[in-house]
Amino acid sequence: MAKSDTNKDYKSLSDNLENIISLLQDDKTSIDESLKLYEQANKLVEELSEYLKTAENKLTQINSKTKGQK
Repeated sequence: MAKSDTNKDYKSLSDNLENIISLLQDDKTSIDESLKLYEQANKLVEELSEYLKTAENKLTQINSKTKGQK
């Protein structure tokens, strides 16, 4: 997956997703806007997933190094 233009942290990505979910749950949001928001939410989910995979890989590397030192 391509990285976003800005280096966002997990908290800001998660907050953005929560905001979009709130808008999607609002009855006043039009169908057209809901479709755009849904697309944005999917992109955020992909970014969050990639972020978590990267963090998991880093933790695995750290654990491997720690176990190798014992």
